[in-house]
Amino acid sequence: MIKSQLISNAYFTSKLDLPITALLKEFNIDVFSEMNQTHSNIVKMIKSTGIYNTDAIITSMKALPLVVKTADCMPILMSDEIKVSAVHSGWKGVKNKIFEKTISKFDLNSLKVSIGPYAKDCCYEVKKDVATNFPGSIKNVDNKLFLNLSKNIEKLAQKLNFELEVSNICTICNSDYNSYRKSKTKDRQYGIIWL
Repeated sequence: MIKSQLISNAYFTSKLDLPITALLKEFNIDVFSEMNQTHSNIVKMIKSTGIYNTDAIITSMKALPLVVKTADCMPILMSDEIKVSAVHSGWKGVKNKIFEKTISKFDLNSLKVSIGPYAKDCCYEVKKDVATNFPGSIKNVDNKLFLNLSKNIEKLAQKLNFELEVSNICTICNSDYNSYRKSKTKDRQYGIIWL
């Protein structure tokens, strides 16, 4: 498990970690909120546990963990000390600006963002139809196109001056992580955050 260096109570699991319910019990937490993720750009403010039809949840409730599930997409956790959020973003989420929609609900002066392991541009090959949406985030190697999913967020962090950490772990080439691209697995790892 990886602990965020920027955000208190923010963690990213691997497939070597305990199941999510067992893991949270180690923090004396019995309930959490998660998402029925569909690669949307829907952002929801929540106040109670449940499963929400969205790809970003935000809460200001104390001790209400938010969970994001991934197996190549970016698990994004953020906090401004008053609110926390868990965001699921693959290329569709980046294209549809789910991150930008989510940070609009936060105080940028105290915003901290942590991106966990995801498919990096060493391995994340995309076709031309996807690549055309991300002209500044594509690497061309031997006529193959590779997408840097976090590039837009990194640019925004410089522009808006919020704190950002980005994992250097690629879920495709690191066997400790579930990768849908690599094996079509239904298993996921988790990003977890709470106030």
